[in-house]
Amino acid sequence: MTTHFLKKVSLSLFVFLGHLSAKAEFTNNKCADVLTASGEIQINRQWDIEKGLCFIDIHPRNPVDSKYRDYYFDNTGNFMVFNSYGNGAPSQTTAARDFYLFPITEDYPDYSIEENGDVVVKMVSGHQIKFSAKDFSIQSLTPGSVSEKPLSETNKGGVEFNLKSGFWIDGGFKKGASPFSSPTAKSVIHSAQSLKSCTLTNKEFLTYQNKYDFIMTYQKEKLVNFLKLKCPQLQF
Repeated sequence: MTTHFLKKVSLSLFVFLGHLSAKAEFTNNKCADVLTASGEIQINRQWDIEKGLCFIDIHPRNPVDSKYRDYYFDNTGNFMVFNSYGNGAPSQTTAARDFYLFPITEDYPDYSIEENGDVVVKMVSGHQIKFSAKDFSIQSLTPGSVSEKPLSETNKGGVEFNLKSGFWIDGGFKKGASPFSSPTAKSVIHSAQSLKSCTLTNKEFLTYQNKYDFIMTYQKEKLVNFLKLKCPQLQF
């Protein structure tokens, strides 16, 4: 399993039982560590100094029998939909649908708690996703659209979206690890400005430091230039 996926499995074993009064603005304090909750939502934000990684984990407070879906966002643009199907070995009972959203316009992911308790996460791409404090369902993804299906091992993570700005890499779905963990697996590149898509092998845009860890090979303008070269049918 990748470092990010291992971290996600570890985080998902803990459920916070506290509560935070509602407020309706983003924290705007870079990446101070936070562990708090609103309604059925646990919010965990951490800063990994060694890796220079800031992430927010959105987790249900009351999962039953280790069956749940939760969400991970970090400052590399990674957006992971994590699924747990029950107790057992992670290789058999967990899975991920994994994305990267671009361009990166913010230094850190951030969150806000609305007056009704709903939680909004602002990704580093500037896109915002809202979760219901009542039942942990996804309410919206802006600018764009999103759909969510019930937890199942047969629906590729259960979350699909289409954005009206930016571009994104869909790594697909994999049990027991991030789908980006396989250098030879295929990922699909989408752009909000194009109806077509483009398929690349993971090792074309990811650098694998070891079998558990990978990073984006290109950043910012270099990434856009690389994708323009590899995916001339798309507009960026």
